[in-house]
Amino acid sequence: MRLLEDRQHVREMLASYENDHSGRPTVIAHGAEDSPAAVRYIEAALDTAWHALGLAETKIRVAVVIELAQPRNVADRPTPPERAAYLAPDSTDRTTCIALLPAGPYWTRYLLGKREARAAWFGGFAQWLQAGLGPCAFYAAYGTPGKPVRRWLAARNWDVALFLGSRGIAGERFSSLDLLGDSRYSWYWDQVYSFRPATVACLAGRSSGCRAAVLDGADAASPAAGPQIVRSERRWWRVQRLLPGERYLSDVAREVGRERFQSFWASSLPVDTALAAALKQPVGEWTEQWERRFIVPIRLGAAPPWGATTVALLLGAVAVLAVMLTASRRQVR
Repeated sequence: MRLLEDRQHVREMLASYENDHSGRPTVIAHGAEDSPAAVRYIEAALDTAWHALGLAETKIRVAVVIELAQPRNVADRPTPPERAAYLAPDSTDRTTCIALLPAGPYWTRYLLGKREARAAWFGGFAQWLQAGLGPCAFYAAYGTPGKPVRRWLAARNWDVALFLGSRGIAGERFSSLDLLGDSRYSWYWDQVYSFRPATVACLAGRSSGCRAAVLDGADAASPAAGPQIVRSERRWWRVQRLLPGERYLSDVAREVGRERFQSFWASSLPVDTALAAALKQPVGEWTEQWERRFIVPIRLGAAPPWGATTVALLLGAVAVLAVMLTASRRQVR
């Protein structure tokens, strides 16, 4: 409900900025009504993040709603959300994407001037905003995706397009894989094996697993009619179907160039076909090579050939039938 209310607020603001062709995101800061300096600071940091992505005027306008944490003694304000959420363009408003970002206690104190050395942390705050743009950054950069891509991304909660940029969500060498911890400890492996089989197979360097991990959701039905809201998971790195999936489409775009990525993004072809055409390589093979940039393939047991698997299943079926026939004969006697 808050996102829909903010959409109406954004419409009113954009109507008053009719002659503004800068393309910069609109900022709404809930909880900073008495601190215009904080709003100006957010706008400056967001400009930095926007230009870092190479964005200027875009067909899809972006609005960033910052929810400052409320003091504990304030009871008449709505409780701020704990996780980021995104309202994608839809039939109601085809030209606006809204990112709702809870600032939390740390950034709230920072923005309200209750933390020292604000200038020293400007870069970190701009990076946080850049990462927080999420799906809205892709909408701004490439427009509305074609139906197959839109269905695919919605089915997997946009986990392969959480971050647009050239340096990763928190620096070039950092990814969600780092959040799993140290491979020397058993709990690291407990986390690894909690993922889907295709995800684990891709971590092991198997191109078939990588292909399955990427294309999971590609055959999903269209999302239900109504507002298209993407909500971030509390521990988003624990539910990814590809690791480090948050930067996958960003890296694809950087690798293939804007023209080829735009063709994939807006394509009406199946995701597998469109993505392979942009990569000029089978999806599984390219993804397996991409995965190696972040992790040495983990060691798994040998995967049996399909022929051997089929024979084993047939033998098992024959054995079960034999047992059933024997049991039935004994009952007849």
